[in-house]
Amino acid sequence: MEKKVDKFIWLAKDNKIISCDETNKVLNENYNEIKTVIQNAFDDAVLIDCDEKDFKNKIIELVKSIEFSLGRK
Repeated sequence: MEKKVDKFIWLAKDNKIISCDETNKVLNENYNEIKTVIQNAFDDAVLIDCDEKDFKNKIIELVKSIEFSLGRK
């Protein structure tokens, strides 16, 4: 079975569509890598009897807590 690859149209800070193909390619690749890692971690969690809702809530809180970190001390 072929793995589904999500492709999105990404928005810049000014709410305009990012038109650079290479930028969109990088953003979509990053998204799909994150999706795979989270899916694998979720599968592991469920297999070892973790509550699905608890796992998802923790991932949501993780995403909410991330901040831009490049160039900051």
